[in-house]
Parts: sequence; structure tokens; C-alpha cells
Amino acid sequence: MNSAEVVAQNRQYWQALAPHRPGESVEFFRAGGSALNPDELAAVGDVSGRRVLQLACSVGDEALTFAGLGADVTAVDLAPTHLSTGRAKAGALGLSVDFREQDMMALDPELTGFDLIFISWGGICWVPDLTSWAADLSTRLAPGGVLVISEHHPLWEVLTVTAPMSVNGDYFAPARVGYADPLKAPEITRELESPILSRSFVWSLGALTTAVLAAGLTLRSLQEFAAPEMYAALGDKAAWLPATYLLTATR
Repeated sequence: MNSAEVVAQNRQYWQALAPHRPGESVEFFRAGGSALNPDELAAVGDVSGRRVLQLACSVGDEALTFAGLGADVTAVDLAPTHLSTGRAKAGALGLSVDFREQDMMALDPELTGFDLIFISWGGICWVPDLTSWAADLSTRLAPGGVLVISEHHPLWEVLTVTAPMSVNGDYFAPARVGYADPLKAPEITRELESPILSRSFVWSLGALTTAVLAAGLTLRSLQEFAAPEMYAALGDKAAWLPATYLLTATR
């Protein structure tokens, strides 16, 4: 199956799930809520007046946060229902976000000159060709622009976090059809049954940093974080393993 076929299948998968994924409420944002955690906010810095592109934006919660901070935001996703939800929330909040139905492997040619490109949890696993993806993003950053990737750690992705812990995938073989561990699937799949299998990828930190460097970007930081709730079955050792990471690179 080639990349275009993978993307087409995943579009159907996400469109089946999207009507059941509202994200944060309008009231959450009106009360000053942020869809970005403190580490992400520190990585992106002051976005006021900057051009921001969010990839795999889902229902647009991070995009709305960027817009609320004064950024000029474009947000892309495969599922039109995700985008409709994002547009409705933006309208209710009086925020301007350019939501576009786009494959992040084949972005519109005019989407260039961004000060920040951002992708967060559960996003990069939908990239079928990491090297081409990173190379394309490099051309879409303005000089001095920043790529920020905030993600689940690939080690967490291949571990089934029960007692005893087991391995559900090969860290060095990224392709994944469906989910051997249902806890790694989007949360809504635990309530719904989709007849469509997704095709995703668990990219190692080595593969990711190699692709970023090959794209001509300068690695600024690579941080790994504990999240004990993601390894709850380990008890007092739950903070001993990395659960998420945050990569920043500049053009």
C-alpha cells in the first residue's frame, strides 16, 4: 500500500470517529483554558503576530489557543468533521483560524513562510514517510522559523502498560495496522467499533532526529518527560520511564 492509499484509508477512519470527538468546550476557552501544556508554551514562545501552522489539528483546540494568543493560524486535518467542529468553536469564540482539509504529506503550495509549525500528541504517527515530511516542512518555515513536535514517547507506544508489562510492537519497525494495545488507540475507539482499520507509524527518536537533521534543520532541544499516569500499573516506578517528548528545531 503506497502513501496515498494509506492516507485515504486513514481519512475514512478519522471521519468515522470525528463526529464523536468534540475536544475542549467553548466554555473552557472562555474561562482562559489553554490546550497547550507549560512545556509546549515554553517551546513555542511568544506567538503574538506570528504565522503558525498546526498539522493534524483534529478539532483545533491548540489552533484556538494559538489564535487566542494573537497568532495568525492555519490548521490542517484529514477529517472534514473535525474541521467543522473547530470552525464552530472559533466562531463562538470570535477567533480567526484558517481551517483546511489537507493531507500533511501534500500541503497546498502556498502554505509557506511560517514562523512556527506545530504538531502534537497523536499526530506524527500518521506520517507514512518521515524523511519526505520533514524535508517538505523545512521549506515551509520562514528563515529562523521553528518546528515543534510534542508527542507520546515511542517507547510508551510499544509497551502494554499492565502488570506485568509486555511489548506489543517492534520499536525499530514503525508500520502498524490497527492497535495491538487498545489503550494506544484514540480514546473514543473504546466506545465505538469502527470497521475501518487505521495504518499508523511508531517513529523512533533516532528516526525522527535523523529526518529533521537531513531536512537541514538545526536541532535546538529534545526533551523527554515522565507522566506517571501513563504507566500507572508500575506503581512507584511509573516515573522511571519516558512517556512523552518535545522536539524543537529551527531553520
